[in-house]
Amino acid sequence: MYRADFPEKIRKIVELKNRALPGMARDDEVKATVKQFDAEEIIAQYSDYAARLKPFVTDVVDYLLDAVDADKKILLEGAQGALLDVDYGTFPYVTSSNSSGVGVTAGSGLPATFIKRVVGIIKAYSTRVGGGPFPTELDDEVGQRIRDRGNEYGTVTKRPRRCGWFDAVAVRYTSRLSGATELSLMLLDVLSGFETINICVAYELDGKRVESFPSDVDDLARAKPIYETVPGWAEEIDHIEKYDDLPENAKKYVARLEEIIGRPISIVSVGPGREQTIVR
Repeated sequence: MYRADFPEKIRKIVELKNRALPGMARDDEVKATVKQFDAEEIIAQYSDYAARLKPFVTDVVDYLLDAVDADKKILLEGAQGALLDVDYGTFPYVTSSNSSGVGVTAGSGLPATFIKRVVGIIKAYSTRVGGGPFPTELDDEVGQRIRDRGNEYGTVTKRPRRCGWFDAVAVRYTSRLSGATELSLMLLDVLSGFETINICVAYELDGKRVESFPSDVDDLARAKPIYETVPGWAEEIDHIEKYDDLPENAKKYVARLEEIIGRPISIVSVGPGREQTIVR
């Protein structure tokens, strides 16, 4: 069920933790209430987990390499967002791993030569969770309107996400960084009803126009968005099933994003349902 040295490793770790925990307490009263770990209880609990998980444990790298040798299709799904990448994101407002496309090979063990298609997932507007610079943030009624229409609140915490106009500078950077061959545009329906829509096509940084994403977070914090304004569309689109049936201005918006980012948008979502996903 587990490796033979598992129980002994647990006992050694528990001994160290039980010594360290009381010393981390703020005062003697708290120190007296610190609960000690029970090594044998942990061993029994995780032995049960090991038994249940054993059928699913394998050498994943070998499994995947055998799969590509057999010319099988493999779908790898990313997590977090590219700007949260520990190396290439807006450090220190990042996660602990390579969450952009560059993390695919390191995370899976598959050499980059086997990755033939990369679909970047983007929203029709921009959002950010937590702290960090956000050039296109709308801290006003427009931002709140986008937040409410897009249900931009934490699933568990209900924490409101920061919302703003589409940042093409950031998306162009992350698309190139991740090697995106195409893009999937989500939540286009959220922008329905706006008379005009802004697209951030460049930044103003220290009085100069820049179209590349700043490598230093302090520079990004000083960047001001340069917008291109395009006409919006009044009608709701969450019922539309074919791309050609979208309002003309909605299609022009998609086409303009493709032009600025330099990647084709192959999927457009007009709602949360599967039937609301339009494959072009």
